Amino acid sequence: MQDRRGERTMFRYRSGWSRFKLETLLILLIVFGCIVSIPITAILTHHKRTMASILSSQRVQSTDSEAVARLSKELAELRQLVTEQAIVLDDLSMMHRRLLERATESDSVRQRLSS
Repeated sequence: MQDRRGERTMFRYRSGWSRFKLETLLILLIVFGCIVSIPITAILTHHKRTMASILSSQRVQSTDSEAVARLSKELAELRQLVTEQAIVLDDLSMMHRRLLERATESDSVRQRLSS
């Protein structure tokens, strides 16, 4: 279409009625866009929160598994230490018994010699 000056135009305004139709069309498009975009935005926001909570729980679980592994290692070290100390205590008690036996033998030898 061409206007009075001979230039091509997209819309041709003959009266105020066509301008009203254009404004109405723009308003309807804006309203439709809002009606469609608000639920989509809500759905995407909900999805983002859900994914964030899933990722957060996975991080917590990985941190928990690391803590469990660290505690298991410490427990194994403590068991080893307790075992070593039990062996040392057994050796000390055996040495103590031997010393008592020798002391008893030496007392009996002294008594024999003094008699």
